[in-house]
Amino acid sequence: MSKRILWILTIALSLTLLGLVYIQISWVENAISLKDKQFQQLVNSTLTDVSRQLENYYTTRRLNAIISERLSPGTEMDWQVELDGDPPEVIIEESEDATALPPVAEGDGMEEFMELIGDTVIVIRREGNEIVDTISFSELRNMESRKKLEQSMKEQQVMINTIMKKMLLEDVAFEERVEQEQLEDILSGNLVDRGISLDYEYSVIRDNNQEIYASGNFDTSTEHYYFRTALMKNEIQDEETYLYVYFPGQQALVRGSLGFLGTSSLVLTLLMVVLFTFALYVIFRQKKLSDIKNDFVNNMTHELKTPISTISLASQMLSDNSIPDEKKNLGHISRIIQTESKRLGYQVERVLQMAVLDQGHLVLKKAPVSMNEIITTVAQNFRLQIENKQGKLEVIDAAGEDEDMVVGDKVHLMNVVTNLVDNAVKYSREEPEIMVRMRNSSGNYRFSVQDKGFGIAKDDQKKVFDRFYRVSTGNVHDVKGFGLGLSYVKLIVEQHGGTIRLSSELNKGTTFDVTIPLYTEK
Repeated sequence: MSKRILWILTIALSLTLLGLVYIQISWVENAISLKDKQFQQLVNSTLTDVSRQLENYYTTRRLNAIISERLSPGTEMDWQVELDGDPPEVIIEESEDATALPPVAEGDGMEEFMELIGDTVIVIRREGNEIVDTISFSELRNMESRKKLEQSMKEQQVMINTIMKKMLLEDVAFEERVEQEQLEDILSGNLVDRGISLDYEYSVIRDNNQEIYASGNFDTSTEHYYFRTALMKNEIQDEETYLYVYFPGQQALVRGSLGFLGTSSLVLTLLMVVLFTFALYVIFRQKKLSDIKNDFVNNMTHELKTPISTISLASQMLSDNSIPDEKKNLGHISRIIQTESKRLGYQVERVLQMAVLDQGHLVLKKAPVSMNEIITTVAQNFRLQIENKQGKLEVIDAAGEDEDMVVGDKVHLMNVVTNLVDNAVKYSREEPEIMVRMRNSSGNYRFSVQDKGFGIAKDDQKKVFDRFYRVSTGNVHDVKGFGLGLSYVKLIVEQHGGTIRLSSELNKGTTFDVTIPLYTEK
């Protein structure tokens, strides 16, 4: 798949995913908004009922008080009802200053009053200020009794009008109308009846911002959503009074009301985004690995082709009968075949080593070894090659003879040093200048390989230890290799409990610094 097609698919899939996420988030937000509005409507309806009940409570209490005043001692009527005939005949004897409904009878705290509606007499039975029962008698025929009853009813109407005027014209403060305890009982009862069990805070405030009643934790922070309703709105008052209520757990309740569907929707959306991101990462990584492996195959073909061609040419010289044996220089040809065979075997071995390391089957034969000895041997092997290029290899030993022992696999540690020095030679200019420095530091053996070559760009420095990665040199194959050397070096150093660091500046050189724990006798 080409890179262009891969990017087109990525953009298309990303836009599709963003659209799905947007729709999902919008659905959740709309669901939360709907739940919030339903909760607000429920609370507002509840507060309207609270306001109405408080008004009824005050009206009933005030009426009872006024009626009790009007029915004070001194008002008395004697009357009785005969139930022998059909229709009943009512005989009424009026006493002085009869301003209330005439009592029919009384006894044991029970009082009875008559009310005339058309031709029907209603007998109201009252205990204290509460109506207990009513008895109706239709078609009152006694005209004298009727006239007296009508007169009594007119007096009753006068009393009712007086009561209403008194209630409408009086100006009583809210705190004198309703006690805080009664307010809390009515508010709590209505909330519970509507199924609202959340903790709440409330306050009763006049329109001049004067607080009348308030719960203990009520505050005016703007982070709360306040519900408000007018109290005693049908009463004549100089200043209006409002009840404010808020619920500290309202948002948690609204979000929690979505339940399993809301939670699972958010979790699945998040999981979808994570999996999509991971899938893109894997796709691009595989694409990158594919490109790297293609480069590796090309490099490997180039690397293996050279020794094979050299061996083939040498074998052709040996088999050429036109050249006399004494002129074939058999010793030189055999050395060429031997050198190139070793080189070919070394390249194949490096590939096999990386395969073993990837599978985790590498077994290190660890033993106390001298790092000074390993580094000196490797330097000696490269010295002739560097001098042939008019270069210089400098080895500085600051570690000491008895402080260079580490526990490790000698073969692999020698391969580590060889790889680092070989890279320094390959990535240097025509006359390489390489310095190998050995020293001790805090119980560790440290050595560094420094060159004054091409250097490595910052973007490449993070990737040089990746498998198959090689610093780009275009299509020029003057620097040979598979891109396996530094990844192998890093793995071997870490297998020995050590670390490797890289510092480089483009066109000024590169330094690899390796640290391995020193061997200590226990």
